[in-house]
Amino acid sequence: MNTEKKEKLLLALACFFAGMVFGFYSAPIKKGISVTCGNNNTIEKERKRREEK
Repeated sequence: MNTEKKEKLLLALACFFAGMVFGFYSAPIKKGISVTCGNNNTIEKERKRREEK
């Protein structure tokens, strides 16, 4: 490979990996960041309802 092709390849790889890094950092911001298990347990709510009755 000549020098010009190597430079183009290096630039393409650098842009690709920079885009990946930027994508990983910006992706969680789109939906907001929340830390939950997501199993939707409602045991405590049901106990409170029974105690109120």
